[in-house]
Amino acid sequence: MRAALLTMLLLASSLAGCVGGDGEEDPVAFPAFESVADDGVTYSNADFEGEWYIVIFSAEWCTDPCFDSMHAIWSVMPEAPVLVFSTDPAEEPQGINLSTWHETADAHDDENEDEGVSLTSYRFLKGAEPAAEMDITKPGSVAFVDSDGEVIYLHQGRLTDTDVIREKIDLASAA
Repeated sequence: MRAALLTMLLLASSLAGCVGGDGEEDPVAFPAFESVADDGVTYSNADFEGEWYIVIFSAEWCTDPCFDSMHAIWSVMPEAPVLVFSTDPAEEPQGINLSTWHETADAHDDENEDEGVSLTSYRFLKGAEPAAEMDITKPGSVAFVDSDGEVIYLHQGRLTDTDVIREKIDLASAA
């Protein structure tokens, strides 16, 4: 009897903080931010109050896996509200500004006369502080934020699985 009780306690404690027992942590609020994007507009959490959005953590000098995550999300939902945060605190790391970074990401899949996807609706901005607060350590990491401003899913590293992207967009946009 004591062994069964101990086993149940250990199992219950291992699931503490999980949603649905699948290893996802409880949602937490997305960190406060305010930054000027490559389009010259200042964005902050207040701009997305009551709306869901996606944040891709990257850097001006990151091509792969960062561009792969950006393009995979676009392939699932081109009109998705996406912010691309640079985790590099330098103003123009390696001489690359936000506009050039955006253009390079957009052109990632361009070949010959095929212009591929268009990331024109994505906003590229500095976001080292939110990345640090969320302990982001891998380029291309993606956070799905629901309309309550909570991170409902955080994927560290390249995210190209379109089924996972579709599922997380559905979760974020349904709140």
